[in-house]
Formats: sequence, structure tokens, C-alpha cells
Amino acid sequence: MVERFSYSSLETYKKCPSQFRFRYIDKVVKPDEGIEAFMGKRVHEALEYLYDEILEGRLTFIDGVIEKYHQVWEENWHDRIAIVRKENTVKYYYELGERCIALFYRTYRPFDQPVVGTEVEFVFSVDGTKDYMMKGIADRIDHDGKGNYEIHDYKSGKRMMSQRDADKDSQLATYQIGLQDKYDGVEEVKLVWHYLQHAQEVHSQRNSNQINQLVRQIKLRIDEIREHIQNGDSFYPKESILCNWCYYWEECPKKDMPNPYM
Repeated sequence: MVERFSYSSLETYKKCPSQFRFRYIDKVVKPDEGIEAFMGKRVHEALEYLYDEILEGRLTFIDGVIEKYHQVWEENWHDRIAIVRKENTVKYYYELGERCIALFYRTYRPFDQPVVGTEVEFVFSVDGTKDYMMKGIADRIDHDGKGNYEIHDYKSGKRMMSQRDADKDSQLATYQIGLQDKYDGVEEVKLVWHYLQHAQEVHSQRNSNQINQLVRQIKLRIDEIREHIQNGDSFYPKESILCNWCYYWEECPKKDMPNPYM
């Protein structure tokens, strides 16, 4: 039985129940990953380093942040990183990550944002009971000291969300539930997505009615998953373009072969 869920796990179930089963129930561990995700993780780590240094009272020059990016890239590189878009090279993604960091640095220096934490972990109940436990990690949390918080998320992909999509997105709204559980005196929460390739932000907010509706949706999905597990139901696969980035082809009843893109 899955005791604790996350936004990622619930989205995995929505997109493909089979992948959810392999990853979160059967706990099949795969070394494979796509290079877009790999590059995004390294950029996140470099920006985490930048703000952790600032929280310690040190402003790192851009060369130091780029050097950190190079370091974590080299430390984490392995031979199971796949490039699905064959027209691009490793060098292309490596340099794209550098550009994302450089754009971010030029946009936000001297970094006077009221940051209180990076990679902030939330472990919380969506309804105050132990029946619906969730976890999540926010890229960055800002707080002005007056009860006003911002949840920041870094996106290294090319496609930007529209305002309409941002206002419906549930990832950072789920983190808002965790933030309100973690901190006292929360007056207002702003959700902020940073699109690093474009040096642009998308903002959104949720009122209490919207948060309550999200809580109901989360509970319904968790109930559905648990019912499938208890009844021994099959977790059927959903085929889509996302299959190209899936590492579970050998386990999947629709594929039953190695992923040719990996």
C-alpha cells in the first residue's frame, strides 16, 4: 500500500496507471533518464547553490554558479541518459543549461528577493488526518516577514504555460497546502513559475474555495488508487507521445520490449 503520495505520483497515475504501478507499487528502479530532465536537475542544483550562498551572506559571481553547474553535470553524468530528440546533441543541452543560468543571473541580480529556503520539503496531510498524507519539495520559498509567501518553481523547458493553464495548474497549489500546514500566520501565497529559457515569470494565486476543491480532487484520486490496489485491479497503460520518454517498456503489456528511444 502506498502510504504517502506526491503531486508527481498522482500525475503519473493520471497519465498512465501502469507507469504508476511499476514506479510506486512495484518499485521498479530504472537507471535511465531523459537528457531534458537531467539538464533541468543540474540547473536547479546550480540555482540552489546560488541562493544557499546568499542565505549565508555570500554573493557568488556568475562564474561560480556556472562552475557549480559544470561540477554537478560531470558528477552525475552516466551512460543511460537518453536523447529522444535526435536532432540535438549533448553539447546542445549542456550549453542550454548554461544559458538558462546566465539569463537568470542577469535578470535577478543583486538577488535581493526575501528568500527563506531552497528545496523546501513539505510533508503534510491535505485534510488534517493521517489518511491523506502528501509530500513535496518546492524549489524556493520567499517570505516578506508579514505573512506573505511566494512559492517559486524553475522550469528549464521551452514551452511556457499560458495564464489560463497556470491558474488551473495544481502542482504549486498542492505545495501551497503544504506551506500553510508548515508555517503559522500565512496571509497570502503567490505561485511563481520561472521559465528560464525566456527569463519570464508566470504568476497565479488560489483562494480558499479553490484550495478546498483541490483537496477534494486529491482525496478522490488517492481513494481511486487505493481501491484499485485493494481490489487487485489492473493498472492499465495509456499510450501517448509520452511513451517515448518512459523507461518501463520492458514491463509494459503494450510494449514488452526495450524503449528504442533510450
